[in-house]
Amino acid sequence: MGAFFRPFQWWTRRLGVFSLVLASFTAHAQTAGEPPRAQQLLQSFQAELAARMSPVLQKYREELLRLERRCAEQRDYAGAAQARDERLQAEKTFATQTQLTSGTRALPSYTDGPITLTPQDATTTGGVVFPKDKNWLEGWKTSGASAQWTLPFPLKAGGYEVVVEIACAPGSGGKIILKEEFHTLTRAILPTKNWDDFATQKLGTLRIKANATRLTMTAVTVEGDGLFLLRNVKLMPLSESSPP
Repeated sequence: MGAFFRPFQWWTRRLGVFSLVLASFTAHAQTAGEPPRAQQLLQSFQAELAARMSPVLQKYREELLRLERRCAEQRDYAGAAQARDERLQAEKTFATQTQLTSGTRALPSYTDGPITLTPQDATTTGGVVFPKDKNWLEGWKTSGASAQWTLPFPLKAGGYEVVVEIACAPGSGGKIILKEEFHTLTRAILPTKNWDDFATQKLGTLRIKANATRLTMTAVTVEGDGLFLLRNVKLMPLSESSPP
């Protein structure tokens, strides 16, 4: 496990040092009264750096999160803890870079609007599958069937309206529970006209803590021929939600 983490730790240390150096340089430039042109060049450099590093750090964090889950599933709790600590360090570095670039150029952020969770990004269990020739998750036949998504980073804390796009024939359906790391939302699924009729349903508001890492949807009860076909899940910040 230690050999696996060495390259990640190398990058984390250097990113952290670089962020501190850049912060020091920024503070010096501000107190020394650098000419406006020099300030503009510095701000442009900071924004470009953060824009280039953001996707790398995001992918790095997601890989560490997968490793953390895999270690936990294999009961390698020491490895899971090490992956968690490394992930938290990466998130701290990302946050530092975001602070350094505040007031320059707006960085890509998933917190500015709705978050769409798609079938191809889900990790599934309990018989749920993503057919290659379809654009939905199916196989929700038993209680405990589930799908899990990695949430984007950074993520603002607050209430998010949950909207799903599903198809479900009359006589089928059931109840689901949505869970982030602390909060849950339980709702019944209403049938649509048939299995070919996809429609959106508002499930209610789920509270999500700042920088939550995952969202899990689990079948609580299943009726008829199955819970539903799930095309996507949208998390809409309350300020972005449409009126009822």
